Amino acid sequence: MTIDRWKKNDSFARLVWEFELNKLERLIEKKITKGIMKYKMIEDGDRVLMGVSGGKDSMLLAYHLSKKSKSFPINFEFKVLHIESEFGNAAEKANMIKLLEEWGVDYEILPVGVIKRLKPGRKMNCYWCSTQRRTELLKYAVEKGYNKIALGHHMDDIVESLMMNMALKGKISTMLPILKYDRYEQSIIRPLCYVQEHEIIKMADNMGITKCTCQCGFADNSKRRDMRNIIQQMADTHGNIVRDNLYKSMSNIVDRYLPDPD
Repeated sequence: MTIDRWKKNDSFARLVWEFELNKLERLIEKKITKGIMKYKMIEDGDRVLMGVSGGKDSMLLAYHLSKKSKSFPINFEFKVLHIESEFGNAAEKANMIKLLEEWGVDYEILPVGVIKRLKPGRKMNCYWCSTQRRTELLKYAVEKGYNKIALGHHMDDIVESLMMNMALKGKISTMLPILKYDRYEQSIIRPLCYVQEHEIIKMADNMGITKCTCQCGFADNSKRRDMRNIIQQMADTHGNIVRDNLYKSMSNIVDRYLPDPD
């Protein structure tokens, strides 16, 4: 193959690649809009605070919500808050800040000493760390007057939680797309509820979003990882429609074929 022909083919391949990425970005944006509108996640005059870790899920959502705050028909205010614990990675933090500033996202970094809060005799674990960061996010929202708190959970997170609760706890429950706090005026919203993880991964790679992993050494997500593998096995056989159908099943309950509660 001549150099000129190689360049021609390479240019064509790049055009195809860019077309597919633009198509994917529009699809993700459409799915986020669908979630917002269907569940009335964001309404006129809302002040939305988003917790961002620096990883693919929260960063992709921050990018899209920031864009919507500037052009969406619904008027809302948007800000990102990064809860910085002792387990952060300097390189990942620097990349996060770089991207947020490139995208014009209003952000703030709040240092929190998670280990210092651990009571004597208690062991560090993911649940404790997550609870502390979620508490600080809610506290900030209450103090600054934000009425919605956006989190980066996607469809895979939701259906994995559904399956885990069914298999390991004997109950049908999961992460809700929108959840109102009982004791506070704030609500949790999950605008990525219709977006699948493989879509996020492909888009995040192109956008230069660093894969953010916990550096603490206390993480143990084996149960969720096992359930993810089970769902993936079904998807390998029947396609990604499996995840869509698992999600739809939560709103398509046929009481006639379920036993009455004891």
